[in-house]
Amino acid sequence: MSGKVFINYASARTDRIIHEYQERSSYQGFHRLDPRLKLVLLATVIGLNVVIAKFWLSLTLFLISIGIAVRSRIPPRLFALFFLAPAWATLMVFLGFSVGFGTTPIASIGPLTVYREGMFLGLSAAARVASDMSWMASVFLTTPFTKVLDALQWFRVPAILVETIAMAYRYAFLLIDEFIRMRDASRTRGGFQGYRKNIVSTAMILAQIILRAYDRARSIQFAMMARGANTSVKNRMSSLFESNACPNSCDVTPDYTDKSVPILSCRNLSYSFSQNRVLKETSLTVYKGEVVALCGPNGAGKTTLLRLFSGILTPSEGEIFLCGQRLDKKSRKEAFRYVGILFQDPAEQLFCTHVREDIAYGPTNRGLTDDDVERLVETAMNLMEVKHLAKRPIHMLSHGEMRRVGLAGLIAMRPPLILLDEPTANLDPASAQQFVRLLKHLNEHHGYTFLIVTHNINLASIIAKRIIILNEGQIMADGTLKKILTDEKLLERARLEPPLLTRLFQRIMDDTLSENDIPITIDEAVNILKSQVLSDSFPQGLHPTQENKFSKKRIS
Repeated sequence: MSGKVFINYASARTDRIIHEYQERSSYQGFHRLDPRLKLVLLATVIGLNVVIAKFWLSLTLFLISIGIAVRSRIPPRLFALFFLAPAWATLMVFLGFSVGFGTTPIASIGPLTVYREGMFLGLSAAARVASDMSWMASVFLTTPFTKVLDALQWFRVPAILVETIAMAYRYAFLLIDEFIRMRDASRTRGGFQGYRKNIVSTAMILAQIILRAYDRARSIQFAMMARGANTSVKNRMSSLFESNACPNSCDVTPDYTDKSVPILSCRNLSYSFSQNRVLKETSLTVYKGEVVALCGPNGAGKTTLLRLFSGILTPSEGEIFLCGQRLDKKSRKEAFRYVGILFQDPAEQLFCTHVREDIAYGPTNRGLTDDDVERLVETAMNLMEVKHLAKRPIHMLSHGEMRRVGLAGLIAMRPPLILLDEPTANLDPASAQQFVRLLKHLNEHHGYTFLIVTHNINLASIIAKRIIILNEGQIMADGTLKKILTDEKLLERARLEPPLLTRLFQRIMDDTLSENDIPITIDEAVNILKSQVLSDSFPQGLHPTQENKFSKKRIS
């Protein structure tokens, strides 16, 4: 199979193909063997190839693995993919042995001489590599990754090593997808025409992936911190959660100790980065049950503000209080008990290998028992409609599914306040409506408080009751939907636009409607139009309705 075919095949979401194959063939051949026994066999094969290192033994082991692959109906292309990476290195080793070792020449190519003894050494090395890789293919293609991790834990492999393997597995596919997207973008601009441009473009893409790896690693660290990765057993901020027992009978409703205390407040908050002042003396208060939209242009400091509230960053000046408790450098590791944050890119939010494991990450850091964690996870998955995804690898989720899984991971921790950074970005209309419906349910039936960063004014008008406008690191306005979204001059200064429906009525009605009468939502507009129809359809005096406010301008 040519290298080009290999690359195209690997581009077609190899992980999904492997997953579908494992589900389809779970009762055939090697699939039925216990994963622990498979790992023992793999270790034995590698050990034999290292200790005995005989050509005939490696060839025999290789042929046995081929038989296992055939019996297990492993697709040849999937099997061959395991040989793609070591193939070139093995070829170099074979050539190096052939021209560098031995006393019996068998051929000469220019200044190079091929020796019989070296060629046999090279063939023996190639056979060992082929044997090891074929057994790896047989083991890992017939064993779901979660079962591989379970088997490693059963053998008491150090937890840090198992977690490292799991993280590498999760982000290997993420980096592959990123490479494919950048490669496709390069192709649209003529970057892959000819052998030389292929090499140059590939090198440039790989360099970019390496450069971005640092930022991605920081994002992963932030996501882990926000869900309690660095928590201590107990400190002064954990006083509101004295018991480790599963609260509220594993309901996911937050447990408030003092409902009169604001969920969030900050005073004179400032933040500087690289001598640039991102936030300037910002003060605000959010109370229990509020849904607040934080709007503003790009670079206004909205995401920075969320990261300060979640304890990821520390302010240069000012104070932050969560449920009445002061948030500072010492206590910010415990901030996850009070506030959860859903990042704009869900790929950075979810860092475990599978859905259930990721949702359980936060509750586990709260020190709950395994049974209590399991009940909270089940409740959160049901509520966020992701129960059917419990065993699915994270990298196989759609964008909308990642959003819901990320939110499930937060509500399983039951923080009173949830911060959302552009929660409907890159979602199709149906997925966005589903997500908004879930947020409304959490607010109205479970009492969650939300602070939502969004550029989508229409989203703000649907879900929020209060809007804060942030511009150039300062709060420009803070008020109700009617007050903010009907103020065209204010929105223009903030480089925002009112909802399309509001703009339409403002243009049609001019000054005939007061601020309180201008519709913000579809329901409000429908009520106004129905009132207009009734007023026009019946003689005056038959309906004790308010005087027709549209008499000056009829809507045709």
